[in-house]
Amino acid sequence: MSQGADDAGEWQCLLENLPVMYVHTRAEDGQAVIDVCNERFVETLGYDRESLEGRPLADVYTPESAAALEAGEPRSSAGDDPVTERRKLVCADGTVVHTLVRAVPWTDGDDVVGTRFLFVDITMREQRRRQATVLNRLLRHNLRNDMTVVLSHARLLADALDETERESARKVRDIAERWDRLVEKVQRIRQVLSPEDDWRPTDLATVLERVESDLNKRHPDAHVHMLRPSEGAATIRPEVELALTELCENAIQHADADDPDVVVTVGVPPNEPWVKLTVTDDGPPIPESELLALRDDETTPLVHGTGLGLWMVRLAVERVGGHVAVVENDDEGTAVTIRYPSQ
Repeated sequence: MSQGADDAGEWQCLLENLPVMYVHTRAEDGQAVIDVCNERFVETLGYDRESLEGRPLADVYTPESAAALEAGEPRSSAGDDPVTERRKLVCADGTVVHTLVRAVPWTDGDDVVGTRFLFVDITMREQRRRQATVLNRLLRHNLRNDMTVVLSHARLLADALDETERESARKVRDIAERWDRLVEKVQRIRQVLSPEDDWRPTDLATVLERVESDLNKRHPDAHVHMLRPSEGAATIRPEVELALTELCENAIQHADADDPDVVVTVGVPPNEPWVKLTVTDDGPPIPESELLALRDDETTPLVHGTGLGLWMVRLAVERVGGHVAVVENDDEGTAVTIRYPSQ
């Protein structure tokens, strides 16, 4: 047997054992026709191989995905980087498989004669995202609305009752406020776990200005200052923006003073691949029970919600390849530093 035959056999074995779906199409009458597909593609869709090979790829797409395919998407031509898009496949029994597809052109000289497709099944991930969205709506519209009503009545009672009864009303108010904050944290965690498709890096200076303005409006008694660098441009991902906002909110809520100061120092070292955001406050140290959320114990924030905000911060920053560190100030307060890749 020739070396070429051996190589072809090894290549075929590799394709058949890929953990993702593989399809090689040829261009025929303006359509992408399935030339070769691997066993994962056959098993996932529930067809036999003979009924798939020689069939237009659009036949196993949903109408919306088929229209995108016929319009030339994903657009990838010779010499271009591969393009990744979301597409939906239809199984033999009618069920829909959500996928991420990467298309790589197959060329003969300067001519594109076909395309290789790699499909990654993300159906379970998509289902979890939808479930999280539904739960988020329930939290936002049902629980939070009810907590708003409870808070309003508790505040009215606290003003109208005698001292003993007023103390009971204050306890109800405090619990309602704690639940209201918890719902907001859960919403932020949902955003981190299921980011929007259009989340992209944004100019850091623009985001810092927006976060500073929003926090000072929401907390008029607090003073939030962003110390921007005089040199160096950088971007920030929405996940890190959520983490930064959470750290500032946490510093304000746990401050001893009625008019707390929160300072965010930004470092963009010109010769380092990192951006540093350090949030410094003048409040009490972060309790050790909450600092556990920055370690590897994933169950810590589930205990009475302790450290849930810091857990979300760690989760968000680690998703973009960064990390979080806490340093207690010598005099008073805490400094929390986020470091994330500048690219």
